[in-house]
Amino acid sequence: GGPAVAYFVDTYANVFDTAVAEATIVVLRHNGVPVYVPARQRGSGAYALAHGDADVARQRLHHNVRRLADAARAGDTIVCSEPTAALFFRVDGPTLSDDPDVRLVASRTVELSAYLWSLHEQGRLRTDFQPLDLSVGHHVPCHVKALGEGTWGPNLLSLIPGLTASKIDVSCSGMAGTFGLNARNFPIALEAGRPMLEELARPRHGHGSSECSACRLQMQQGTGKRAAHPVQYLALAYGLM
Repeated sequence: GGPAVAYFVDTYANVFDTAVAEATIVVLRHNGVPVYVPARQRGSGAYALAHGDADVARQRLHHNVRRLADAARAGDTIVCSEPTAALFFRVDGPTLSDDPDVRLVASRTVELSAYLWSLHEQGRLRTDFQPLDLSVGHHVPCHVKALGEGTWGPNLLSLIPGLTASKIDVSCSGMAGTFGLNARNFPIALEAGRPMLEELARPRHGHGSSECSACRLQMQQGTGKRAAHPVQYLALAYGLM
């Protein structure tokens, strides 16, 4: 019945925090966007590539492209709630493979916050939000910057009545994917993320926000403050979660 969204869930929202995926689905549907999840997805392959295993990354890429190419051919938008997944399809994919379907999927892939802000700019994003009395510090992830689509998380949060959103753009979180989860790297990761963590720890920020799942883990670990994806705040304000 017209263009829809094919949601690429990726590993974190599929396994570790399904509330991110649930919020994505309910917010898109609340805004009249037909959304579906192509079956038999696997992790994007970004993790393998970060560790130098281009062969496994290429295998993951081709596996997922086979599940997403029909959506792209139909004119649907492939939306990723994980910026790393969007970056992998958009930038890394075409360097790993010259398959025309890889380039097609790359051209149709967009990060979730950028997609939602585009709806707002078109006058299609509903603003029937309930007020949220929250002060939220939004950390801008490196992979959102690398996509070059703009930083729209704080803008989306600012649409919610009663919510005060501040952009934190002072350093990388230090997590660097799963680098910071390694026990021997943990002190280095915290030191790298210290400027951001010190800012988030200030009393003016009651909660954290970031599109990047690894960054949110670091934010919570480093400050003890709850951090959520912008789409989760939208879902809460819509009264959907």
